[in-house]
Order: sequence, then C-alpha cells, then structure tokens
Amino acid sequence: MDTFWGLSGTAWTALYTVLTALLLLTAWVAAGIAWGQWRASRDAVKDARKAQAEANRPYVLVTAEPSAASRRLFDLSIRNIGKRPALDLSVRLDPPPVRAEEVDGHEFAKMKMLTEPIVMLAPDQEMRAFWDSHVERHGVVRPTSHQVHLTYKDSSGATYEETSVIDLDAMQGSMHTEVKTLHDVGKSLDEIKKVLKGAALLSRNGSVDVQAVTESYEAHKHRLAMEEHTRLRANLESLQGWREKRPEIISDLEDRIARLEANHPFLIEGTGDASLTPRWSTKWRRLATRLRALASRQRQ
Repeated sequence: MDTFWGLSGTAWTALYTVLTALLLLTAWVAAGIAWGQWRASRDAVKDARKAQAEANRPYVLVTAEPSAASRRLFDLSIRNIGKRPALDLSVRLDPPPVRAEEVDGHEFAKMKMLTEPIVMLAPDQEMRAFWDSHVERHGVVRPTSHQVHLTYKDSSGATYEETSVIDLDAMQGSMHTEVKTLHDVGKSLDEIKKVLKGAALLSRNGSVDVQAVTESYEAHKHRLAMEEHTRLRANLESLQGWREKRPEIISDLEDRIARLEANHPFLIEGTGDASLTPRWSTKWRRLATRLRALASRQRQ
C-alpha cells in the first residue's frame, strides 16, 4: 500500500475529516460570538433610544403642596417636570376632592382643569389652585386619599396613561418651623397702611397742635439744675421722714445735693433770673409734702 510521510491514504482522509470538523466548529463558535455581540449592540442601541425617549418625554405630576401663604393651607399642583410639552392632559381624582367648607358655584371638584382636558402644559409649567386648610379640616370627615388618573400626549403623538396617589395625611404628626416670607411682609405693610390711613395728621384736612418753648442755653442749664435739685431734696426730705432710716441712701443724696450746689451756686444764693424757675417744679414740692404727711401718719 502506498504511503506518504508514513501515513496511508485512509489515514490522510481521516485526518482531513477531523481538521474540517475543527474548522467548522471554530466557525460556529466565531459566528455565535459575533451574533452575541450584535445582539448586545442592538440591545444597547435600543436602551439608549429608550433612555433618550424617556429623558425627552413629558412628565406630569399631580400633588398636594403647602401654600406659599402658610403651611396650614395646601394647594393642588399640576406640574410638568419633563422636557417636552404635555398635550390634551386629562386629570381625574377618585374620589372627587371636597373642601371642608365649599363655596356655592366654586366647588373644588368642578374646577375646569379637573373636568376638561388641559390643551397644553409646557415644560416646567405649573397649574396651582387653593385646595383647603388643615385647620378647617380638623374634625371634619373628608376624603384624605385620592387616586390620580392621568392621560396626555407628547408632540410626537405618543400617549401616556399614568396613575398615582395623593395622601393628605402623609405628613400627619410632623412638625415644621415658621418661616417669614414676602407674604408676611405684605401683611405687615397692610397693617401699617390701615394705621396711617386712620391718622388725622396724614389726612387731606388733618391738623396737629404743637406747643413749643424756646430758651437759651444758659436758661436750659439753669432749668435742668433746678429740676434736679428740687427732685433730690424732695427725695431726701421723704427719706428723713420715714420710720426706718436709710443712712447710706441719705448720705448719698446729701453728697449729690452738695455737688450740685457746688457746681451751681445760684441754687444756694438764690441768684439768677426768677423766670428760669420751671413751672412744673412745684410737682416735686407737692410730692414731698405728700410723702412727709405719709411719714407723719406712720410715726403716729
């Protein structure tokens, strides 16, 4: 039998068959890897497109938010936080919302934005309406949980149907700090306006009486010295008439009177213009007289 490199024809045929099978197996493995890579790439592109669509779609939220006027009040907020406008937006709350005290003709559940579609809600646009007061709802049986049903479209015609829940009791039992805002400034200005509006001086025909006394600088110093001297002497005389003596206080008053008289000799000598005597200094004399009378009654 003929041989080549020590192998017969049958051996070479078997070897060729094995090599062919290995090549086919390698091709199948390479094809599987390539198919897996193509599928992963396709899924990545699909996810990227989906993420881009999610990022650029409208997102409408319906929530109950504290009012800017006070945290005791809350509003219904319909807000688009997405990147594209929401078209033909329909909002339905189940059960229908009810205020603690409804106003005839202005029932909350009959608002147009809850009964008719909103033509367009632009990105970052918010529609807000006063809902109710937590204080007025206390002790009143009203729905506190509402199922929200939303239906709207984007500018490409894609339709979105979403549901959420508004729980008015979610913050029950919590505490908050009172923050002063421009609303409080406005209220204070309104109060000031009322006060100023009622002031006769600021009215068109308002008037005011002014009593003024003019005096020279020297007369002013004399008057203040005489008033202080009269007051100190009245206090000294009243303390000297009390049953319980206060030597330290009496000594302090005497020192103050002595210093005052040393700085203003006219208080002792009686010099100076008699017109400088203050009119209301007699008040201190009357007070001293009453105190002496009271001390005399206590001694009796």
